[in-house]
Amino acid sequence: MRPHFVFLATAALLVGCTAADDPAGQGLIQEQAAAVEALQTQVADLEARIATSTAPPTTTSTTAAPTTSLPVPLPAAADVFAAAAPSVVFIEVPDGTGSGVVLADGWVVTNAHVVGRYPTVRLFTAVGEVTDVPVHARDWLHDLALVGPLPVSVSDELPALDLEMAEAPSVGEAVYLVGFPGEVEADPDPTMTAGILSRQRRQPCLDVTFLQVDALIAGGQSGGALLDQSGNLIGISGLGGFTDWNFGLVFSAGDAARVLAPMSAGEEPEGESTATKRLGAVVDYYDSQAFLVTITEQVPTLSVSAEAISGADIWLGIDSPDGYPPMPVTAVDEVDYLLGAYGEEEEEHLYFEDLNLEGEGETLEVSLLPGRYVVSLGYWSSADTEAIEVVSSHLLVPLPDDENGWDTLRAGDSAVGDIGHLYDTDRFHIELEANEQIRIQVDSLGDPVMSLYLDDYLVASNDDAGTGLYGAGASMVVVAPATGTYDLDLGMIGEVPAGYLVQVQPGEDEPCR
Repeated sequence: MRPHFVFLATAALLVGCTAADDPAGQGLIQEQAAAVEALQTQVADLEARIATSTAPPTTTSTTAAPTTSLPVPLPAAADVFAAAAPSVVFIEVPDGTGSGVVLADGWVVTNAHVVGRYPTVRLFTAVGEVTDVPVHARDWLHDLALVGPLPVSVSDELPALDLEMAEAPSVGEAVYLVGFPGEVEADPDPTMTAGILSRQRRQPCLDVTFLQVDALIAGGQSGGALLDQSGNLIGISGLGGFTDWNFGLVFSAGDAARVLAPMSAGEEPEGESTATKRLGAVVDYYDSQAFLVTITEQVPTLSVSAEAISGADIWLGIDSPDGYPPMPVTAVDEVDYLLGAYGEEEEEHLYFEDLNLEGEGETLEVSLLPGRYVVSLGYWSSADTEAIEVVSSHLLVPLPDDENGWDTLRAGDSAVGDIGHLYDTDRFHIELEANEQIRIQVDSLGDPVMSLYLDDYLVASNDDAGTGLYGAGASMVVVAPATGTYDLDLGMIGEVPAGYLVQVQPGEDEPCR
């Protein structure tokens, strides 16, 4: 803004310029005009200096280049293995091997089928061998087991992995399996295989997620660790050979943590009932009774005899704990390699006896490799139950069978149970009104089959309904022909033990897939 004193000075110079006709005055006017013009020039210069001095300082703006944080480089596969390997242990039982993962507080997680029916296991760890480690708990529905806790002197030396530390990777990201596949060395070393996450396979019926990977899970690697590309634990391996393309299915770490939480709560490990060489068993007509027997190298020949007190026709069998015929120990020249032991027709008699007539009982005698086996017995008669006396050369441990016809289900109910051995049948009662429509569904990591009876007449049955993880679940819609109490019998085809979830849904509800 122009200063006020400039305008006042200019006005004072112009006052009294009225003598234009006076020559002397004319010269004065010209002098005054020149003075005014000079003054105006000074004023203009002054204004320019004032404007320059009051203008904001000129600044040079420079736009800073955006800063971007560089991604943290992922560790090399060798580094992932080096960090995780001490946390993965080798598990050995008399008739098999597997892997396990060290968790906090000295616990080791593995698959239930790795530890089988054994009360203790032997571990080979990064700090040495540990024997007689107790199997604390098993969950056959999810095929998980908790071993330990390890001695403090051992657990303090082993780094623990965290089941809840990492989220599942995205499809296509690298994953690593660490375990002991096909291990036969006296001093076992862990192995790592690599692949990618192919997909997440949800099993909504059992409320669990499996991570499908193209890194094949071989025998002995069950119970090992699945790691993401940063080395975080994201799953417990266990289900290999999925479909003809050999994808592996890995139990997600988050679900494993949820399942294991109540398993670690018990103060004492799973016990076994009293073992004896002579006992009595009460068997239901639709079911069987089973016992565990341990064969040693020192006493390989097992002899078991059974007889019904009523004289009913009974049967007697022996199988491996996972439901397969056992391998007999044979002397030199006793095996025909074309027909098998003792010839093809006689081979079955090594592990199953149902030859004698009623009242004569059965005796099974066979030499077996060291390990644990399941002896089963049942009967053929119209009686609801039979009392059977059993005598054995080895100690027998009765297998528990809690799902044995005591529970009643109605529409909207569900229950869980275990098929504990090859000939095990679980029974549930279902109360139905005439013309009532329900859907019955059984889901499992195994292959369940079911049959519904009314007064011992078959009403409906189902197997492999396309539900469940492998499509092997059982599901059927039933319209009750009459009011009454129906009997639902459940069994398992293939490997056992296996847990299951049975649901009774009202009306025409769609099956859980």
